[in-house]
Amino acid sequence: MTPKHNNKTLIGITGSIGSGKSTVLAMFGELGAETISSDAIARTFTEPTSPVIKELVQIFGDVILDTNGAPIRSKIAELAFSDKSKLQALNELLHPLVRKTFLDFLNSRKDGSIIAWEVPLLFETDAHTICDFTVTVAVSPEVAWERVQSRGGMDYEDFQKRNQSQMDLEKKKSLSDFVVTNDNQREKLKEQIVIIDLEIKKRIKK
Repeated sequence: MTPKHNNKTLIGITGSIGSGKSTVLAMFGELGAETISSDAIARTFTEPTSPVIKELVQIFGDVILDTNGAPIRSKIAELAFSDKSKLQALNELLHPLVRKTFLDFLNSRKDGSIIAWEVPLLFETDAHTICDFTVTVAVSPEVAWERVQSRGGMDYEDFQKRNQSQMDLEKKKSLSDFVVTNDNQREKLKEQIVIIDLEIKKRIKK
């Protein structure tokens, strides 16, 4: 196959909240891929040093700022997932910034690199169109909620709102090149990732 990015292979990884996308990303990293997360990039724009604090306040109001004038990430999430118009405005602000940061990273990688990219909204934002391969991490809603609960900081209503803001899991699975099941058995998950990694490397050589 012919990679889309100057002999670099891009793997897009997605799934619902609590599915274990970050774990799958790390496993691809263990197998030699360079890794990057859209969520991690997005978090840099809600930190005290964010260059878009003014724009965030325009969307949500001063209520998202702490006493030092820094964004409160949990408050932003709470307001965004409670109001579709605010969520859309937030996405319209952050997605271009995240995409530019990601593309700068991608373009700086050497030829022959395999890059694993975690993107919660892979299909919703058409990010899959620039990927050579796509992987959806599937998990039952019950297991996903257990994982989110173990992290703390989110109630069930918020969990539901975030899930409902994303594409249906079955739709994601139907659009993906590969689907992995992550049901709390790490070794079985790793076995699936190893098989997918080998298949991707085999296809790259063709």
